[in-house]
Amino acid sequence: MGAPVNRITRSTHDDWQINACPHHGPGLALNAGTSGYHTVWFDIRKVNGQDQAAVRYARLNAQGEPLSETVRALPDTRAEHADVLADGHNVAVVWRSSEGAVTSLKAWLSTDGGQNLTLKTLGQATGYNDHPRLAQSGSRMVVVWCNSQETQVHELRF
Repeated sequence: MGAPVNRITRSTHDDWQINACPHHGPGLALNAGTSGYHTVWFDIRKVNGQDQAAVRYARLNAQGEPLSETVRALPDTRAEHADVLADGHNVAVVWRSSEGAVTSLKAWLSTDGGQNLTLKTLGQATGYNDHPRLAQSGSRMVVVWCNSQETQVHELRF
């Protein structure tokens, strides 16, 4: 077996530029059950000549190179602070979405490696709330989401 190759691979090619720390950080999940990765990130792209800001999801091959046919915007124009987790063919993407005083915790779930995703609303909160985070123990996946009243833990059912 040869030595591992250490090289930097750019996963996205977008128009978003900022001279500061990104407000929406990316997420990356190694798909241990298969080869490759799943990623989420915020970007701005030209769509029909107009700048379109969105949180996006895509699959990457084992070398970290994007599979361009898998890039898609999350189905929520208010999506922010997404996280991603993969286990074999099960893939979870979670984010928060604010409308007025209410913030919703949403999930996009897949049982076929991210090819088809189902949208679910997992919870809601008013007031301060944190970025949702995915965690895994064995085959059990959960999302943890803190707000000013409580810490919500939602087990993801695929």
